[in-house]
Amino acid sequence: MSQTMPPENLSSRLLTVLSLPLFERVHELSILFDRCSLRQVQEIFPHVVHSIFGIDGNPLGWGLRTTTLENNPVQFQTLHQFFGVCGPLMHVCHRLLVDQYKFELDINLLPAKFVSLLQNGQNPSFYAELINVETMMHQVSTLSLNAFDFYVIHFVLYALQPLHSINPIAMQIHNVRSKTVYLKLVAEYLNNFLPLLPDARIEPVHFSSGVKAPQPLPAQALQPQRQPRYIKIPSSYRNGGNVSGGGGIPSASVGVGNISPQSNSPSASSNRAYAWRSESVLHFFVDIWLRYDIESEHHLPSSDFVRGVRTLVKQVHFFANGAQHDHSSLCALRKVSLSMVKARIYAFIVGLIDRWPLDSSLMVVLELWLSYIQPWRYTIASLNNKTPSLSYRPPISSCFDGFIIDNLIMYTHIFMQLLPHFGRLDYTVYRNAFMLYRLATIFSQHDLVDKLQRFEAIHAGNSFGFDSPQRQVNIMNKSVSPGTPWNQAVNISSAKLFSYTMQTQMETFLLLISMARNSVLRDIAKLRNEIAERQRSEGFLKNFYKKIFGECTQEEVTLREFSRIPEVLRQCIDAFCRTFNVDQANLSMHETLPEEPSVPSAPAVQNFSFFDASDTLDTSKLNPHQMSLNASSLHAAVDPATLPIQTNEVRALVRMLHFVSEKINNKYGSQLQGFYVRDDYFGKVARQLLYAPMTEQWFDKSSGHVEICENLVPPRVCLRPLGSIPALTTIGCSMIFGQLVWGAPLLGIFILATVLLVYIMLQALFS
Repeated sequence: MSQTMPPENLSSRLLTVLSLPLFERVHELSILFDRCSLRQVQEIFPHVVHSIFGIDGNPLGWGLRTTTLENNPVQFQTLHQFFGVCGPLMHVCHRLLVDQYKFELDINLLPAKFVSLLQNGQNPSFYAELINVETMMHQVSTLSLNAFDFYVIHFVLYALQPLHSINPIAMQIHNVRSKTVYLKLVAEYLNNFLPLLPDARIEPVHFSSGVKAPQPLPAQALQPQRQPRYIKIPSSYRNGGNVSGGGGIPSASVGVGNISPQSNSPSASSNRAYAWRSESVLHFFVDIWLRYDIESEHHLPSSDFVRGVRTLVKQVHFFANGAQHDHSSLCALRKVSLSMVKARIYAFIVGLIDRWPLDSSLMVVLELWLSYIQPWRYTIASLNNKTPSLSYRPPISSCFDGFIIDNLIMYTHIFMQLLPHFGRLDYTVYRNAFMLYRLATIFSQHDLVDKLQRFEAIHAGNSFGFDSPQRQVNIMNKSVSPGTPWNQAVNISSAKLFSYTMQTQMETFLLLISMARNSVLRDIAKLRNEIAERQRSEGFLKNFYKKIFGECTQEEVTLREFSRIPEVLRQCIDAFCRTFNVDQANLSMHETLPEEPSVPSAPAVQNFSFFDASDTLDTSKLNPHQMSLNASSLHAAVDPATLPIQTNEVRALVRMLHFVSEKINNKYGSQLQGFYVRDDYFGKVARQLLYAPMTEQWFDKSSGHVEICENLVPPRVCLRPLGSIPALTTIGCSMIFGQLVWGAPLLGIFILATVLLVYIMLQALFS
């Protein structure tokens, strides 16, 4: 038995441990948990959880949402091992279950919409035995949770912290595709506690916990008067007796659904002793995350939170699709899991689309929606698929017809809500074009389009699970703040996706896409001409030298990016034309009409720019395509010497060469500038050796709005090309050549330098 920590030293010891650097903190905390008695662990456990997730302190907590494998691999692995499903913290959570000890959670930490449901008595039966009512005010004040539920609910609430608006590091990380340790843990927890396979083991397997005794029922006024619409729990799932764990499954027949030691037990209580963890995880993630009130919150949720919700949606699909193969008591929970998500996902996604900025980050919202409306991608058969996920197009089985009918509004109305947003995107950016491609390929699947057309004609208005689309929108209107224009986003009077009105709208939309594609083609042709003209002026030798050393100008990088866009947009146009029966000949016939002046003042409208110095700016005269062209004329210009280190460069050498270059430029900057502007032959040589002056431009958003900042960079020395691998390879080959021919490696370097000097002098002579 481990030595017990003296009680008088416990508090000071905990404070000392929590103030240590992360690696030492995790190590010492694991030792502290082992040394403390069960009662002492109960005393320090809530303080540790609050420290982890930044409750009443630093909102960053332990940095779960700011640590990635790229920016700190050691810290990433340390946190993942400590918080994993078989890690020390999860072991402590299960250790504390032995004596049914409860921890109090203030409901003010919960989302406001969720709190109002609890206060109004509309909470599902899962929370009936968790709520504590304050006797004087007759209101719910706290939730009584066991250790596992206490940790999980804090873990879920942590995602709602607007870290991207508090911490610059979080802002940078949440705007890229890097996976934080928090997102990795989300996927690990959901995959463990909501397994796809019926025979999956739910870890930890071995822990001592009997069925929890039920808590006293709340006051009668807080009891729901009728079964909550959004839960739809079957009677076989509701009427089972006592609950386990933190308000666990109220059915004696609901078990863990696995071939593990606990599932083979003939005792019903043994099943309940393990199944409640899956129910807790499902309820906390769905009820808290999907009740995030996007309309009333000051901060837009971060992209990593939306990615976490997508992980939840995908795992619930996996979990629900496993019901047909699961004959254990966990099957009942599998059957109701998808209906819990369905009740809230519509309002959540519509709110996101309504407020999300029109840039490539919209992809995270699009992927969330596409994941929900494609449950056939998340089945047991999909696990054996070896093709890339985005290209995976499984056939849509008839067993998903019920899902499509019940969620028809998710396909039709959200598509129509997204369409105007896609009409305002800038398609000179490849990621925006690819985003449209993702939408087009999903809605061009022949079997999906056939089902949507057939079900919309048969079931529209009477089989959405909410009686009608109008009834669902009305219900969603009641769940948001007054005055929110939901019906502007969803117009029920013209809600048919496959109608003549929608076909006309799609033709107008595809005309804009075709115009954007033609604009990109013109930009590509112009850029190719500029590159060809520059290469002709530089001569054959310099171009050959650049090819050998792998040097690539910014124009060539932009051209590679642009060259992928026209084909992607063409495929989008083809796909949408097939789906909505639009004649492409109409697009070719009308695509030049918007540019033809119909009145004498029309050219002024066509040349309109946000940078017009006149006092008569009228943005209502701009169509979305013109807006995107104005936006695409803004580009940041950066000194090539300060670009990020490339993969074909030696990092340490490039940094050293940059340091040497800066020293030379700082000391001899005026002399270098004088040589550069000379009109004689020495000036021509200087212009061959030095980097040309330029004006750096970048966007400053620190003041709350975008400002263009400029900085004039004079002629300068840049030794960075010597740090590239091709340059080092050439130097090495010259040394080998000198050694083999003359027995002196330095002679080879001297000959190489002489050849380069002669080349530069010839270039200067004919420049």
